[in-house]
Amino acid sequence: MFQRDTVGGTFAIAAILCVLCSVIVSATAVGLRPVKEKNEQLAFQREVLVVLGLFDKKKDGNDKIPELFKQVEPLLVNIDEGKQAETDKVSVETFKLAEVSENPELTVPIPSEKDLAGIGHRESITVIYLLRDTSGKIDQIVLPIRGKGLWSTMWGLLALDGDGKTVRGLTFYSDGETPGLGGEINNQRWKESWAKADCPKVLYDASGNVQISLYKGALTCETPNSEHLFEALGGATITTRGVESMMHYWLGDHGYKTLIGNLVSGNVQLAAAE
Repeated sequence: MFQRDTVGGTFAIAAILCVLCSVIVSATAVGLRPVKEKNEQLAFQREVLVVLGLFDKKKDGNDKIPELFKQVEPLLVNIDEGKQAETDKVSVETFKLAEVSENPELTVPIPSEKDLAGIGHRESITVIYLLRDTSGKIDQIVLPIRGKGLWSTMWGLLALDGDGKTVRGLTFYSDGETPGLGGEINNQRWKESWAKADCPKVLYDASGNVQISLYKGALTCETPNSEHLFEALGGATITTRGVESMMHYWLGDHGYKTLIGNLVSGNVQLAAAE
């Protein structure tokens, strides 16, 4: 039995308290992990719904997310092969992009001459999201995209029309760009400018080449080739270039181009629409 009123006793009590606190903190963290993961899942599902135009953050509550997300069809795909993935290493239910994108078994290096997004490597397996119309035809395709900005990797979601080339929505859900400058990729007006009903952006030209470039100045629907141009962010040239470059990478031959073509032509085996 130690003596409390001694140096040794004081250190012993401190050590016991440290151990107890560590146990309590660890137990709390473990206990809250399922809650944290559930909240992260709901937050990501909300972003998918937002880019599809099915959820308004200003009007809709998060309690609507599970029911609304039933309209969405997640699909595990092999980017390299441009088709539905056949693997036991990951599933739609267990897929976490941030983890998969750093897993050597599930990623491929990007040749330097093709690494327009500046990410070095990319996942070979990913999850995309489909929205069908009432006839069962693919109405929208949501693709995860990312690329280097000025200070960070910008993680986003791009929604394409069922034609595989017209933008229906764009959002970024994680970035570390400068607020008021590069951080304006989160500006609602700027994001909506990609998918205006009267002049949406078209990401491929008539020959099937990726065709999208930043535009400095006042961009309107009357601007020549406006369908292939997007508004540069003021004071954020590097961030804007990053957006341009990631579009060219992810929609190109080393990205989703083959997959998009197969989805549009019906050459990807899909679960039957309900």
